[in-house]
Amino acid sequence: MRNSRKMILLGVFFSLIIISSLNSNNIVRGQEYSYSLLLVPDVTYEWDVTTLTVVGAASTSFLDYGVETISQGDTLSAEILLDVNETAIGDPLQLLNISNVWVEFYLNSENVSTNIYDIGIFDLSWTGLGNYYFLEPTLYTNSTGAYDNFLIYHNSYSEVNYEERTEINEYAYYELEIENAVTSTKLSRDTWSINIDYSNVETIDNFRNPESWFKDHTTETLVAELRFNRETGLLTYLQYTFNWHRIHEIEGSLDDDVEGVDLLIESTLLPTSSSYDWSFAVAGLVVFSIVVVVRRKRK
Repeated sequence: MRNSRKMILLGVFFSLIIISSLNSNNIVRGQEYSYSLLLVPDVTYEWDVTTLTVVGAASTSFLDYGVETISQGDTLSAEILLDVNETAIGDPLQLLNISNVWVEFYLNSENVSTNIYDIGIFDLSWTGLGNYYFLEPTLYTNSTGAYDNFLIYHNSYSEVNYEERTEINEYAYYELEIENAVTSTKLSRDTWSINIDYSNVETIDNFRNPESWFKDHTTETLVAELRFNRETGLLTYLQYTFNWHRIHEIEGSLDDDVEGVDLLIESTLLPTSSSYDWSFAVAGLVVFSIVVVVRRKRK
């Protein structure tokens, strides 16, 4: 994607903010987050890059993996070096502190880095699904008790079913833009997942100046899903498909540009199923508020 436009994952019309200590600067007294007790030294988890294709000039900095770039067929590994809870001491921001070397990343069994900022997919905000990391806390504790963190995410999440249509029809000028987005979450015995299905179609016919007329038709689509393992807090499934197609005709000259990314990463060791289990659909327990900001993408 061209720098002037950015990918839809950065300019998607809304920002989902499920309040997490990962988004806070300071931990509140009497409040802390805990990670799975399974995350202890010498434990290694791995993921396969099942699908990866890039078309055109789409920005793919999130595919950076150390000095390498991941590709289809690669195996990504993360070895835990220190007890994660002893490193975080209740504050997930400590895992983002580069002075805390608690994980080592491998690409096809080759050591890559211990710096999480070298790993593009560690911070999952590029998916357009909110501020998540490949490892999330599994337990939230405050003065009233201890709670399943993914159950909090699920019960605090407001589904979005959004459609906006803008039409301008003036002398020698016509513009139509239709934007749609549907978001949802699922909670199963093994996983919590969050999804987005977004599309934007824009058509412009501008004949106001007969000597410099143009026609433009642009389509953008984004489908993404993240699944987290509830026992470990680790991301187990990442599906991301982005497509952009623009046909631009100016004074008889035609440009037809296509960009896209199709990515699927799956855990080889942890369950990835997202089948719905109604027993976990517990109403109430709204500990956090969710803010949905509708932000139209302007060119």
